[in-house]
Amino acid sequence: MNYSLLKIFTMKGFILCITAVSVSLASCSQDIPAGKVPSVVQNTLQSKFSNPVNVEWEKIDDLFEAEFDLNNTDHKAHIDPSGKLIIYKSNIKSAELPAPITDVISREHSGYKIDDADKLEKDGMTYYQVELDATGKQDKLLVFTSDGKAAQNITYMK
Repeated sequence: MNYSLLKIFTMKGFILCITAVSVSLASCSQDIPAGKVPSVVQNTLQSKFSNPVNVEWEKIDDLFEAEFDLNNTDHKAHIDPSGKLIIYKSNIKSAELPAPITDVISREHSGYKIDDADKLEKDGMTYYQVELDATGKQDKLLVFTSDGKAAQNITYMK
């Protein structure tokens, strides 16, 4: 095979690979207009959070994600197609974290500082997630229970 044919096949392979990755990513998560969100899902958002503003909808697998502002704070909610609120996240100040969590961070993650903090609610339980930064080190994404223990049954919600 000569060089120009090899170059064409390589370019076609690259384009096919990029196309496949794009389609794959689009199927995982996609923005959707409010008019395409089932009314039962929108009703859940309105009933749980009075007057959410700047609502943006996204479909992630089989869940609807609403990203919105409420009282000048960023919020995110995952709602299933039947209208059940699965998980809810609100941005908080690091000073609002329970003391047991800040104690664990100072003791077990020295050199790191809190870059972002959120309060999560799932299945009637409250969790706190933090993003920790340190110069020259990889960021840490951690989820805690209110008493400062690592949450075992929940992952960091982006």
